[in-house]
Amino acid sequence: MPKINPYEVEGKIDYNKIVEEFGATLIDDNLLRKIKHLHPLLRRHYFFAHRDFDKVLHYHSQGNKFALVSGRGPSANMHLAHLLLYNFNKYIQDEFGAFVFVPFSDDEKFMFKQELDFETVQKFAYENALDMAAIGFDPKKTEFLFDLKHMNQDLYNLSVKCAKRITLSTVKSAFGFSEQNNIGSTFYPAMQAAHILYPTVKYGLPSLVTVGIDQDVFIKVTRDVAGAFKLPKPAALLSRFMKDLGGGTKMSASKAETTIYTTDSDAEIKAKIMRAFTGGRETVAEQRKLGANPDVCSVYEYLTLFFLNNDFEVENLRQECKTGKILCGECKERLVCHIQKFLTDHKKKREKAKQTLHLYTKTD
Repeated sequence: MPKINPYEVEGKIDYNKIVEEFGATLIDDNLLRKIKHLHPLLRRHYFFAHRDFDKVLHYHSQGNKFALVSGRGPSANMHLAHLLLYNFNKYIQDEFGAFVFVPFSDDEKFMFKQELDFETVQKFAYENALDMAAIGFDPKKTEFLFDLKHMNQDLYNLSVKCAKRITLSTVKSAFGFSEQNNIGSTFYPAMQAAHILYPTVKYGLPSLVTVGIDQDVFIKVTRDVAGAFKLPKPAALLSRFMKDLGGGTKMSASKAETTIYTTDSDAEIKAKIMRAFTGGRETVAEQRKLGANPDVCSVYEYLTLFFLNNDFEVENLRQECKTGKILCGECKERLVCHIQKFLTDHKKKREKAKQTLHLYTKTD
């Protein structure tokens, strides 16, 4: 039985069933046709569902601006799936002129991870922010929000107002909290709601949130709060999960052996990729004859989501895989080269970001 909530993802995921259960809407071709330049993650249905994204597109078509909110729960290292999301956010900023708000919820990490101290989670937030700045967001249209080190008074005031609108029973029901949770964790949904509504309250910009489907419960709670405040309800683009290198449901920063970190060396990248789970056969002869299964292969997924922009290339690789024309070792070597080149470039930009990070932090 699959388990999906903001803190745990386990089992085989039926995305169509999730959308039905969560009350979201699948992204269809009619919606995609409204976008001038389609990002590969939309064309290939990595972002597969939404809440009111059609309304955001209509609002924008009338010459209006909106905000993109995409928070980060800081961890020791960011990984490829994180970069995938924030590179997509950069596309939203470039394509629509969106103002990007990135809240770093180091407070949430501190309250939920008993082993982490106050200083460590703040260090995580700083290191993760360097990765964000390296992506190249427009500083004039981007704001990083740090909950602990630079708490924004307007944001805190808004979180208190949100807390007054969210009952304890709602929090327990929506997030599965029990009597064992500390009171800080039960307050956090109010802070998350404030993160999402902040651009609307402070700048009059309706919010679009890009987030994994496991985080959708925060969107639903915040939409209820927005309704109580008579504010525009936040819209959302919901993504599926990126497999880990072991073929698991979701890449996780806590699983070092099956995750590519932004800080991994070339040797570490190669070692991890060469051990990766694929849809290949037991022998070369069998694979040449019967082909492999790209649908379960983490290597194929990483290549097609990250590095192959041309849809013809993607389909060609798929057919070569299914017919046995290409072997798993060849795909792995190809992926190693792509990731090593990508992360070498990212690390250079990350180093330069140490000089520009202050441009993204608006402090009073």
